[in-house]
Amino acid sequence: MQMAISAEALAKRWDCSPGSIRNMEHDGRLHRLPDLPGARYSIVEVTQLETLGKDAQGLTAWERRQKDNRIKELEELVAELQGRLAKVMLAAQGGGAT
Repeated sequence: MQMAISAEALAKRWDCSPGSIRNMEHDGRLHRLPDLPGARYSIVEVTQLETLGKDAQGLTAWERRQKDNRIKELEELVAELQGRLAKVMLAAQGGGAT
């Protein structure tokens, strides 16, 4: 069982930059394990941070923003594709060519 995680691995896990990890450490939200080489963090603390502040659906505020942004992107794509489909249907019915 893994007990510590590097800053790089944690940044990848959280889909953020290593600078964000350093900022969290500087702000006191994340604590470096002192006796290990490099920047390493406790898996227990990482897991606690991941579950802190989750909403009723089990999402953190960051995860909720990511989900909401993705939904918006997909809604815009659906609207664009519906417009294209309407044009194709109109052309197929003979109403689009003049």
